[in-house]
Amino acid sequence: MLRQGSKSMAVGNLQIYLNSIGYKIKMTGYFDFITTLCVKDFQRHTKIKIDGVVGPITQAHIKVNPPSVYCPEVFEHILGIETNTIEQIAQALKYDLVGLEVGFQFYSAANNVKWTHVVAHAALESAWGTSYIARKKNNLFGFMAYDSSPFASAKKFKSFEDCIKFWIPWWRKYYLLSTGKFYNGDTEYGVNKRYASSSIAGVSKAFLVRSIRQAANK
Repeated sequence: MLRQGSKSMAVGNLQIYLNSIGYKIKMTGYFDFITTLCVKDFQRHTKIKIDGVVGPITQAHIKVNPPSVYCPEVFEHILGIETNTIEQIAQALKYDLVGLEVGFQFYSAANNVKWTHVVAHAALESAWGTSYIARKKNNLFGFMAYDSSPFASAKKFKSFEDCIKFWIPWWRKYYLLSTGKFYNGDTEYGVNKRYASSSIAGVSKAFLVRSIRQAANK
């Protein structure tokens, strides 16, 4: 039974596993707050009791969820073209992102970026366009919203469309291309190394990619 405060090789092995399935976590052997956060997120996605404790049930789910099963979308390439129609993209959008399907499709395709990953990023960072930063600054991607002053530092755009037009090529240049300053691979796992401080953001976006695809292809 592993829980916050535990310290052992077993905790180190748990952290190695959590990193292998997409979470941003280091192997220290100490069950800290970050480890608890990642375990709770794992439990949420595997639909078991969310308590942050690694007991027999959680251990059983770990055994049947290798990286290829748990969330392969976190390691797939973001660069590429997806051939969904405008209508399919539209039915995958929610709340204040509704109506932006043309912009998402056009600027994603123009930059050779999969639109599902762009929409997932916007959905996570802006709560589908409903967050305070999104409403007041038309900023869908948390661009320049630093942890120390998220609203004050966040860049303001003229519109959601203007934000999409600017952000996709910027993201591609700095995070998705091997020449980029923050490049760690064109995957959600790689992007989350530098884009967000959250240890679970890459996995959260990857699961959103899955649900967005399911909605688009209903």
